[in-house]
Amino acid sequence: MKYLFKICFAAFAVMLSNSSMAIAPSDYAENFIIDLDEPLPRIEELREQFRPAPVYDRKFDYYWNIGTEFDRGFAQTIRRYGTRNKRLKWASEEKLLDLLQSVPPEMYEYIGPYLHTVPGIPEKILNMPGIKETKNKFPSRIASRFADIEDIEMLSPAFYFLLMPEIWPENQDPNEKPVPAPLPLPSNKYNPKLLDSITKVVRPEDFAPGAVVKSPLRSRLRTLDPEASSLLSSPDVKAVAKTIVNLIDFGNNIDVQLRIIEAGNLLDAWDEARGKGLGVAHLKEIVHPCSRLVQKVRLAGLERDFKRIIAKNAFDEKSWAYTCDKTIKAYRLLNISQIEAQTLMLFRKNVFMDQLGRYNYKYGPIIAAIMQSTVERYNAPLSDMLEVKRNYSEIENALRESKLRIGTDPIFIY
Repeated sequence: MKYLFKICFAAFAVMLSNSSMAIAPSDYAENFIIDLDEPLPRIEELREQFRPAPVYDRKFDYYWNIGTEFDRGFAQTIRRYGTRNKRLKWASEEKLLDLLQSVPPEMYEYIGPYLHTVPGIPEKILNMPGIKETKNKFPSRIASRFADIEDIEMLSPAFYFLLMPEIWPENQDPNEKPVPAPLPLPSNKYNPKLLDSITKVVRPEDFAPGAVVKSPLRSRLRTLDPEASSLLSSPDVKAVAKTIVNLIDFGNNIDVQLRIIEAGNLLDAWDEARGKGLGVAHLKEIVHPCSRLVQKVRLAGLERDFKRIIAKNAFDEKSWAYTCDKTIKAYRLLNISQIEAQTLMLFRKNVFMDQLGRYNYKYGPIIAAIMQSTVERYNAPLSDMLEVKRNYSEIENALRESKLRIGTDPIFIY
């Protein structure tokens, strides 16, 4: 079944269906805020609250590993089920149906053939208009890069979605292309005294190659009691770079990793239960890796070791989380690509609202939250960017040594 959802989500990323919703990515901005002063419940309470529901015990894992002991009661249950006319609904059936209804019909020829090969798919899905006709059929359109491959018809239907031309970069053409605006011609005549008055205030020698930059006093000192809105200084960035290296062994500890993963899953479930969730697992870790790591460390009971590491550079939990997150955001913005910058600008202006409205009520909020996460990931003021740029080599070397991770969490989405 794992290929089934990969196929559907691949189609989702290419085209959108027709339904309506009224939600904007900016509606999720407050859900990305992490309050480090908020008391967390005990991990035992969250484990009990979000304990998975018991599943039916099939008595074996796979059909080639069914055990050697005969269970008469289990055999009778299976025998009765085999004579029933009513089929048991599996957990993801409705999700799959909603997903298929949101996929454009043009995608069915890449999805349908595989659906007909999966055991247990309900008839209402296999008999959907457009899906029913694709049984044992090869897609009529394939990407040009596969056109010369012999006997490509022998490809497994589970991989038909790779043949879709629209998922390959050479076939993706944006509907709207930016039109360069002509630069306005100067309307004022040149005044020779203007340049003289400017040079009296701003001396050219201060900006010539090799000039010594006189940074303000704030930039040369550590920030006292930093908050989420305070600005970075050069010593702040250098201290964060050192803590990133110091946390490498902490993040590589397998016991720490397992406890952090569990804490992250429970925090996501807790946020969803309180109406502060994002519908996507671990999305807050990508936006605020440092603040979320502090929350997970607290919940997992790892504070003692964590505090000992960051205290080497005069940080407590809150000051480190705020300073580290601001440093990472500025670093991301310095490394942003042109296409990412253009996408970020369009997300900020809600240009994609019409396309977003074509998702159904279940998946629209998820896409909106992901879009807003892009805005939040690169939300850094110019002052922070300049401080990180002044110390770029130090933060770059630290992140390379840590493999672009803060403790256990990555700073980029791959």
